[in-house]
Amino acid sequence: MREEGYKPAGGWKGCYGTEPFDLRLTVLRLVRNLPAAAVLTILSILLFGGGYYVKNVLLGGVRMYAATSFFRVEYAVDNVEDMMTVYINEMSWNTYLQSDLFLDMAGRYLGEGTDSRELADSLEAFVLSDLRVPSVRVTTDSAERTEAVIRAVEEAMTRDFPGEIEEIASVRVIDSGQAQEVIPDVRPGRAFLLSGVLGCFFAVTVLLLKETGDDSIWLPASVWKRYGIRCLGTMKSPGLEKELKEVFPEGGALCTVQAGQDPEAVLESLRRACPKAAGEGWYGVASPLEDEEAGRKLQGAAGVLLAVKAGAHAGKQLEYAAEYLEQRGCAPAAVVLWDADERLIRQYYFGRK
Repeated sequence: MREEGYKPAGGWKGCYGTEPFDLRLTVLRLVRNLPAAAVLTILSILLFGGGYYVKNVLLGGVRMYAATSFFRVEYAVDNVEDMMTVYINEMSWNTYLQSDLFLDMAGRYLGEGTDSRELADSLEAFVLSDLRVPSVRVTTDSAERTEAVIRAVEEAMTRDFPGEIEEIASVRVIDSGQAQEVIPDVRPGRAFLLSGVLGCFFAVTVLLLKETGDDSIWLPASVWKRYGIRCLGTMKSPGLEKELKEVFPEGGALCTVQAGQDPEAVLESLRRACPKAAGEGWYGVASPLEDEEAGRKLQGAAGVLLAVKAGAHAGKQLEYAAEYLEQRGCAPAAVVLWDADERLIRQYYFGRK
């Protein structure tokens, strides 16, 4: 395949990171990586959802019992207009319940040996809507203890407390609480679902960042967009032989880009793909990344063809090789991709598997 606007080799300029965002390629790569995203999602479900299930369902914790009593408070005011100035809000009720004064009152009804701090931790006040109707909740790890504490609180609230607070005329119980087991709000289904959603979002985000930030080369078009070097296609491109004959009519040198690749083996693959165009007049040279004499070996060639193994982390190596050869007066005339993902290329260009 031949890119529009191709210019002869020489004076190449890499532009990785500034080329237009390729949404189609990114989506295709994400679809290819769906198994990895699925694995990360399952791990997230097992780790976070499973941890929640083990902690709150299997282990469960200590059983707790609670009782809530509602009170009616009559305030010491002369008229209705003064009532709002003496109303006690929820924060004030909780302050009173935690005071030493109230704890001593309730402790007298519980008997000797009552731990004031333990008692304070078990008490909590609420004012739902009417400031004249506060409620007190007692929570302990024993039904008997909860019953005893809530009765002591009722006695202290109705008998002793009004005499200590000048704004309060009287307090009476309107609904006496009974100890009941506290049923934890455990929702393992939601925990698993939320873990899966967050895990999937994290996995897709990581894969997206990896694809957009990586210098991988998967398509022939990427070579031209990023580096301005003509790409003849892949080893299996239908028009490769025609392109090769056009650019290298007298043969040339095939230079591998990545270190550790056998140039003769890659050249043999090119000869099998293009028996007429890659016959006589061709020889292989190892990558400049591993052969310091690569520039000297390529200087007498009729043309230089860079062979890039498609895949991850190929971009920076291609950039280095192109710069190296440019500086030594043997700029590459073209690039060919080998070991490419032909299925991905077909999906990208033609939309079929």
